[in-house]
Amino acid sequence: MRRVLISDLLAAASVIGAAPDPLRTAQTLIMQADAAHRYAKRFGRPHPAWGNGSLLARARAAPQGLPTNLANPDFLTAMAQLATTLAAAKSRCPPR
Repeated sequence: MRRVLISDLLAAASVIGAAPDPLRTAQTLIMQADAAHRYAKRFGRPHPAWGNGSLLARARAAPQGLPTNLANPDFLTAMAQLATTLAAAKSRCPPR
């Protein structure tokens, strides 16, 4: 997966916050962003459904989520879930 920026976190947390199963959605977004990055590196173009390998591109391909509002407790909970899931995924994969 491409390097994660704050815009990636905000967009992905928006999608996760609106999902019925936030943990599974977070894991899926991260997995698909990583697969899209590998696809883009191999074929020299973005993945047709998941984008260029960033969480932002993958989140934008998902249905509309919560509004990005740092005063919303649901959004903050989704952001925390995403951070925890991302940290777990990064600890399992060696750096490239």
